[in-house]
Amino acid sequence: MSAPHPGSATGAPRALRALTVVENTLAAVPFAIVAVIAFVNVLTRYFFNLSLAFTTELTVNLMVWTVMIGAVIGIREGAHLGFTALAERTGGRARQVHTVLVAGAVVVTLGVLFVQGLDMTLAQYGRGRATPSIGVPQWLFTVAVPVGAVLGIVRTVHAAGTALRTDGSASDRLTGVGR
Repeated sequence: MSAPHPGSATGAPRALRALTVVENTLAAVPFAIVAVIAFVNVLTRYFFNLSLAFTTELTVNLMVWTVMIGAVIGIREGAHLGFTALAERTGGRARQVHTVLVAGAVVVTLGVLFVQGLDMTLAQYGRGRATPSIGVPQWLFTVAVPVGAVLGIVRTVHAAGTALRTDGSASDRLTGVGR
């Protein structure tokens, strides 16, 4: 029997791995659907001189999911652009303060996005609003905004916590240093 993974007593690593699978799926599935729809559109235009205009509505709305979850994956992977002038010149306590400030700003921004996205989603759900061309409930697409915001908050808090518990190199992923 092998030794447990460090930190697995809390279940955090397993939960984060599961969250990674969910995030990757929520980004990949809509993107794959958009790619298939675009390919079918090209074929129908080329061979049948027929445009499937109604699919534009679906592809645009599915890209909301792809973009929101893609942004979360960017937070998870430390792939977002960063303003690093201050972080590169600090260390120790100053770097920790910088990490907390950056994480706080990101969490506040995502919090506002969550509240506004949830408000819009609930309004669309309450009114029974559907997309004009294909009649799909609009809230199914809009809910990507609050879902992405919550996932982004989770990943930001995790990255900041990791940065504060380590020698500071993990803070590079949150602040953009070293890219």
